[in-house]
Amino acid sequence: KEYAISYLLKTLKIYFVWSVVLLPSRLILSKSSMLGVLLKWFRTVFFIGDAQLWYLNALLIGLILILILKKSKINDTWIMLIGVVFFIAGIFVQKQLDVASVNGYAGFWKLYYMIWGKTIKNGVFMGMFYCMLGTLIQKIPQTKTVFICTISAFILYVVGVYFQYEWRKLLLPVVSVLVVESVIMLPLHIGSLGKWFRSMSTLLFLCHYIFVRAFECFPTLAVCFPEGIHKFMFVGVSAFLLSALLVWAGNKNKRIRWLWQ
Repeated sequence: KEYAISYLLKTLKIYFVWSVVLLPSRLILSKSSMLGVLLKWFRTVFFIGDAQLWYLNALLIGLILILILKKSKINDTWIMLIGVVFFIAGIFVQKQLDVASVNGYAGFWKLYYMIWGKTIKNGVFMGMFYCMLGTLIQKIPQTKTVFICTISAFILYVVGVYFQYEWRKLLLPVVSVLVVESVIMLPLHIGSLGKWFRSMSTLLFLCHYIFVRAFECFPTLAVCFPEGIHKFMFVGVSAFLLSALLVWAGNKNKRIRWLWQ
């Protein structure tokens, strides 16, 4: 419990800081008043998560729900089952949201849209489920058949994405677990660079959307870097350089590391 609370507070601090980092782009793009922008921003921060930060929002809410259930003396098996039920229910909710958006939302769907928007990427439908998947990974026996299962499941998932089959969403958690399990089994020895790679991966996730949104804020960028490989390279290289700069600064001054650690 103590570790979970400490982890939540640390994650909350990172989440809030990077939400503030993306706020200026909202001010530039919005046609509403300052008060309107701030109200929408607070709603996004509390319930959805700005852009890629939805993941941290779902992580925070998912962990809080798990702590509440554990405090009620519910064991991991039942918590996992509850997470599965919400995950499957979320798929049907997303389908209904997509259908209802054609004629506009009404009743319950309008209330849902006002809180979470047109997505199920939140702690209720996805956060608790994916957090509990982490407990399964350490229980999966590490055998070579995992690699075969990973490749097979991934190919099947790619086919589902290409043809837009709905069942691909149910397959995604299986692919996620198998990929992580396969990576754990790989005999990689990265030595002293391990901490650097870990910091870089976190920072790339946190900061890349700054440069994605820059294309919306400054249309001239789209002229210099057209949609496709040019835009991808600009965002990728810019995010990499900023991340590397922050890691370098963090090695010089430990007080900077709280931005991502």
